[in-house]
Amino acid sequence: MLRVESEGMALEFASAEVTLSPRLGSMPRTLTLPGEGHLELADSPLLDQWVPTSSRIEAAAHWLEQRRSAAIGAGVATVLGVVFFFQVALPWMANELAPVIPSAMERTITRQAMALIDRVHTQPSKLPEARRAELQQQFTALVAGLPREADFRLEFRSAPKLGPNAFALPDGLVVVTDELVGLVESDRELVAVLAHEAGHHEQRHGMRQALQSSAVVVVAGFLFGDLSGTGSLSVSIPVLLLESGFSRKHEREADEFAFDLLRKRGRSPADFATAMSRLSRHHGEQDLGAVSYLSTHPASAQRIEAANRAAERKD
Repeated sequence: MLRVESEGMALEFASAEVTLSPRLGSMPRTLTLPGEGHLELADSPLLDQWVPTSSRIEAAAHWLEQRRSAAIGAGVATVLGVVFFFQVALPWMANELAPVIPSAMERTITRQAMALIDRVHTQPSKLPEARRAELQQQFTALVAGLPREADFRLEFRSAPKLGPNAFALPDGLVVVTDELVGLVESDRELVAVLAHEAGHHEQRHGMRQALQSSAVVVVAGFLFGDLSGTGSLSVSIPVLLLESGFSRKHEREADEFAFDLLRKRGRSPADFATAMSRLSRHHGEQDLGAVSYLSTHPASAQRIEAANRAAERKD
């Protein structure tokens, strides 16, 4: 039995009917009484003798709370674990999952993303139909024989806000702006840019980026205890995709794919370098005012140099 005396009152309870909050550092303990509320008590070793608790997890937490070095070590381990997850594990999981994502989901994401782009950034193309057909024919020849050849579709948009631009969405839709067609001085330059976009789709960069972006939302919800935004990922993935943009690694992979594809088609990666130089001079360092995914791929000097080196290789 447990007897509680206070201010002239005395209450007795069977010890099995009361519960004691676990010990956590030097925090006060709470004794919950049957039908009588609870008492907050200063911690004492006697409490655990009177009302034993058997949780090993609680005992481990108390042990950590009593040792500053252990608490600091646990905090450092948590930070390193989070960094490892986002920098290594998350990209690996996205890379493994992307190939098994159903085509129907890719089409849904692309349709929703394109609806947002058309509503905010683009207008119907003003290029003559014959010109579009000519470029479509060249694009079809470029991607012929690729593993995901059947997915590719080429569409044109007028986009004064975006300026010269091209981008590939997860289901294989490649969009080219009228402004890019007007900027390049030859179809070879335009086809070189399209080879880069084909590389994004062949290597599933769009879907991988969508998976990484949506996973960040889910993980952040678990870490911070707010899962309210994770239930509508099917709707939010297109927005997350457009806001995140491709990583530098994805851009390099798409560049290398383009260089190889251009050589196989009897073209030169130097055309890609020329197109990137024109884009760099046109956009400079200015902010395009567009979401990251639609921002013209950074035409850095390193990427242009890499294209020129690829053009000089004899293999």
